Amino acid sequence: MKPEAERWVQRAEADLEMCDVALELGSREICLFHCHEAVEKILKAIWLEQRGEQAEKTHSLPYLARELSLNLSDEQRDFLRKLYLQLIPSRYPEDPPPDEETVRWYHREAKEFSWLRQVLK
Repeated sequence: MKPEAERWVQRAEADLEMCDVALELGSREICLFHCHEAVEKILKAIWLEQRGEQAEKTHSLPYLARELSLNLSDEQRDFLRKLYLQLIPSRYPEDPPPDEETVRWYHREAKEFSWLRQVLK
């Protein structure tokens, strides 16, 4: 793996660790934010590895996956869409965060999405 891609993966892993900390502290919106960040960084590491250039400046998980032509199930694509839609509410205190059970679901799914790291090997 290219060193630049490895740095993206390391940052993604740090984001997943922050998800754990945020959940322990009861900060659901921070957990959601870091779930999104972790998945986005894995996708951008794949972009860098496959294309040899930095990914476009976007936070759209569905767009990144589509541009990478990843072989995703309908459930995986749906997760990317749903997580992407949580980005704005996770950053701004305008709306209350989803309930804890929903946030834990996003957290589990983001961790499961780490299978994408296999694409990098």
